[in-house]
Amino acid sequence: MNYFKKKDIIDDKYEVLFFIHQTTYGWSYRVKRKEDGKIYMLKVYQKDKLLPHHFTDDGDLLEANIHKGLDHPNLSRYIEHKTITKNGVELIYYVVGFISGETLQDRIDREGEPNNAFAVRFFFEILDAVSYLHSRDVPILHCDITPQNIMMDLSENVMRPVLFDFGLARYNGTKGTFFNQTQPSLYYCAPEILNDSAAVESDVFSLGALLYCLLYGTFPWHGDITNPKMDSDTFISDLLSSRNKKLKFNMMESIDEHVRITIIKSLLPQLGTRFKSVDEFKDVLSKEKVVSVSEVETQERLQVVKRTPGLGFNKIAGMNAIKTMIKEDVIEPLLHPEKNKEYGIEPPNGVLFYGPPGCGKTFFAECLADEVGFNFLKVKPSDVGSKYVHGGQEKISQLFKDAKENAPTILFLDEMDAMIPSRDGSAGHHYESEVNEWLVQINNCSQNEVFIIGATNRLNKIDTAVLRSGRFDRKVHIPIPDLECRTALFKLQLGKRPKVLDAGLNYDLIGKKTEGFVCSDITMIVNDAARVASRKQEKISNEIILEIIGNTSASVSENEAKEYNNELGEEIKRTPIGFRTSATVAKQSPQQEIVVLEKEMKDAAKNQDYTRAAEIKIQIDKLKTI
Repeated sequence: MNYFKKKDIIDDKYEVLFFIHQTTYGWSYRVKRKEDGKIYMLKVYQKDKLLPHHFTDDGDLLEANIHKGLDHPNLSRYIEHKTITKNGVELIYYVVGFISGETLQDRIDREGEPNNAFAVRFFFEILDAVSYLHSRDVPILHCDITPQNIMMDLSENVMRPVLFDFGLARYNGTKGTFFNQTQPSLYYCAPEILNDSAAVESDVFSLGALLYCLLYGTFPWHGDITNPKMDSDTFISDLLSSRNKKLKFNMMESIDEHVRITIIKSLLPQLGTRFKSVDEFKDVLSKEKVVSVSEVETQERLQVVKRTPGLGFNKIAGMNAIKTMIKEDVIEPLLHPEKNKEYGIEPPNGVLFYGPPGCGKTFFAECLADEVGFNFLKVKPSDVGSKYVHGGQEKISQLFKDAKENAPTILFLDEMDAMIPSRDGSAGHHYESEVNEWLVQINNCSQNEVFIIGATNRLNKIDTAVLRSGRFDRKVHIPIPDLECRTALFKLQLGKRPKVLDAGLNYDLIGKKTEGFVCSDITMIVNDAARVASRKQEKISNEIILEIIGNTSASVSENEAKEYNNELGEEIKRTPIGFRTSATVAKQSPQQEIVVLEKEMKDAAKNQDYTRAAEIKIQIDKLKTI
């Protein structure tokens, strides 16, 4: 209940001018002190409604106890606090100096983010205030640094930021933390605060989020929030998950590179990776100290990589030789590029899965992405198609732009033969320009931490230029399952139904009976067998499965299987895992290569990489002499 109304006198000292608002645990008023006639802010708490963490060990109000010893121009001013009784109820009133102005959040909501120079200057004053808190004999953690808790003080005709509200403040080393489950507080909370601990670096995280807000007008990762319902049971875990992406910066805004790196480091998720102190944060921001850009970007990259133990290739039955090759030649270099750096080995640019339909190419690609843990974007032909001339090119360019912004990213191109068809003269110029765009974007995209996975049923329908090294470094044949793989597939699929399986299932027998069947055929057989057993209210037995097999034809005929196996010629037959040697890759015509190189040269010049542009120009001149 609201204990005081306008003109009431509190403790024979303060006249209530008006009620401001109700907080989680109390009420706020603007009051005038009778003694000096000055205006103050006064909060009232009902003592028995407060929780144990609101008090010190000797029963004092912790918020006021922390505040009363502070004296800094950018911190709100403590006046007094006292316990009184009204109508038999114990109340604690807590008085702070009045601040003439509005909150930073109100200012941003009304006028948008300030200019960069003002934002950084304004931010330095907040850094000084928090540094002062951390430098006390027992460091004080504010734990709630948000635009809502910063006033724009105009009392001296100069805009001065004042940090207030010590309701969640803690002495460093205090066990347990608490947070306001309200907007915007949660979006500025460090991960450890949301997991019941706090440190100096927790305020560093909030300060980094505040600086981002000053520059862009909103909290970090605002566009990645998938669950805006704060009362949801999964909100906290969803919020933390949304931060497992690279922080986005508006490239249209002219933000200094060292400011960008400073913000990224301050917002790293793990304790020990951020700035160790606010003073270090300040020194780096003012360029008095330098941090390693590569180290910060590596730490950010590790933040994005989300390993999922127990999944990945464990979901694939059989194909052990292929999985081993992929782990050694693709996954290890992607996850641990530093191991190969001394040898000058670059991470692979892309891998292409090819083979008959239904053999699990798409599933294999998705498991690879799961194994690596990068951001995953699946692209279908319809995603980049357009009825407008050059519309497809724009979509392709935007696709790679999004992938780079969220790097490390895996781009999975499904049905790649429909997206990058051969430029043999049968396709129109419209399609040729799109193929050229693909070639330019895919070329060495691993340097931007974008890895390509392609899947196709028709390798011979893909433009040969895209298959060269530097674009797709590995070509992996996903064949029709052999006996070992078919047996493993039946065990995997039937193993999902343990309660209804007959104890006498002969996996070797049903594996032998399904020669020539692809993965999707086996999945269908198991599902049909389960339906029959369910209708009969029996367990899934050899008899039911064999009957289903007898009534099912393989999706890929023997002649089609031979066609797929012969698709790459005799050279590929000698490399069954799927490496494609350079001798089998048809070369581009000089004219086709020149078109691609000219586009690359323009892009290099646009990005001011003039050394690269000059190198490409030499290649073009040589091709023109052929």
